[in-house]
Amino acid sequence: MTRENIPDLLAWFRLLSSPVILFLIIADGSDEGLMLVPAVIAFIAAWTDYFDGKLARKWNVSSKTGAFLDTIADKIFVSTIFIGFTVIGRVSVWITVLLISREFIVMALRGLAGNEGNMIPPSITGKLKASFQFWSIGFVMFDFDLAVLNWSIDEVVVFIALLLSYISGYQYFREYYINQ
Repeated sequence: MTRENIPDLLAWFRLLSSPVILFLIIADGSDEGLMLVPAVIAFIAAWTDYFDGKLARKWNVSSKTGAFLDTIADKIFVSTIFIGFTVIGRVSVWITVLLISREFIVMALRGLAGNEGNMIPPSITGKLKASFQFWSIGFVMFDFDLAVLNWSIDEVVVFIALLLSYISGYQYFREYYINQ
């Protein structure tokens, strides 16, 4: 293994940890309380998103394959975990459907732009969205007993992640149509 492979291996870890985390969430099956083991794995996997990009840029080993793998790993990681949260009743199905739908729509839009020879780079809001999605996963798994205006803190963080998802999605659409 060379250092050129490390960023891709980190993305592969995130991708392959997703079904393991899903299994552990469903096996726990509780709609409240701490999910320590899946939380620890998810925490490590979420940090791989930061390090795979940082190392690829630092070592100048960025590639189209790595960028694709990073993007798809993020989407599968978040989608799989939110499906698990919905199955056990910690996140409403409509939130999960809206999050996953946005991911498919933006991925298709970026693919369409790529087919036309245009690249829509990740936006700052898109990166912030991903960060909030990862944080929301942690908040849901830890199930903090803290409320803001009758909303639990994990519901607030999930809602912010959802809101940022659609704001960044709008920005991708705007970028696509400006370049038409």
